[in-house]
Amino acid sequence: MSGKDAVLFIRAVLCLPFRILNSCARLRNHIAFLRLATAARIFCQCGIPISLVGLWRCSCTFTYRGHLLQVCPLCGRIPRIVRCYTCGLTTKLPEPYYDQTD
Repeated sequence: MSGKDAVLFIRAVLCLPFRILNSCARLRNHIAFLRLATAARIFCQCGIPISLVGLWRCSCTFTYRGHLLQVCPLCGRIPRIVRCYTCGLTTKLPEPYYDQTD
């Protein structure tokens, strides 16, 4: 084992706890998104339920019927917020996890 290999090994060992923490945080966010993607409604801060199943319009003006968290076939985006029609408050939705490694 050369000196360069030893340095790389020590670096990998020292970075391992941070990589594990990062992976746990990403897993928690992904589970939150999947839980919301299977829910039929969420509750606003005013206590009124907001239905996630219905007729929706994407920001690209495509209208579709079904669950809010669907990928738009025209622009490929997923909604990021939902609005309560009683109080007008918008709620940020969790974003799906995409692996950017190539």
